[in-house]
Amino acid sequence: MKTDIVHIGGIPDNVHVSEAGILFTGDLSYEHWEHLMTVLVKMETAFQWALGDAINYGEGRYGEKYTQAMELTGHTYQSLANYSWVARNVPHHVRNSSLSWTHHRVVCKLAHDEQERLLKEAHAKDWSVDVLGDIVRGETLSKRVRDQVEVPPGLSLTDAKKILDSAACVNRDGVQVCQICPFKGR
Repeated sequence: MKTDIVHIGGIPDNVHVSEAGILFTGDLSYEHWEHLMTVLVKMETAFQWALGDAINYGEGRYGEKYTQAMELTGHTYQSLANYSWVARNVPHHVRNSSLSWTHHRVVCKLAHDEQERLLKEAHAKDWSVDVLGDIVRGETLSKRVRDQVEVPPGLSLTDAKKILDSAACVNRDGVQVCQICPFKGR
């Protein structure tokens, strides 16, 4: 089967993209390869947005939605439903092109002003999707760490949580604790 080679803006001239992958017709410097990887990740995010927006357009204009989109794209119902839902619930003016589509999926159930605030903060603080998800769910770092570490024998879960919650009070050089630490004076 013949595939059409397409030149996409931002991709070096000696890199050709087709439905079957990428063909390299010359060497790339490390900087060009790094740039290519960045462009490809942006294309992945753009693809998810584009499918979601197109599905929503098709439904509004033609009443068509998942059955036709599944036939046309080969994607599962669940993938298309996710793309559609996120695109419908995160307006264009809120979307942050510096973050992944998955970052937006995490905040899409929130009010638009809250989405925008959290996405800006996620970008500024370089939050992973997991960190952003924890914040949206209202989970603290201590809960996340507690869920990932084993509580030592002889220590109750309540005491382990107190230790984790107070860990921010202890500096790396010793046992300097703040005034509110539950273990102050022990």
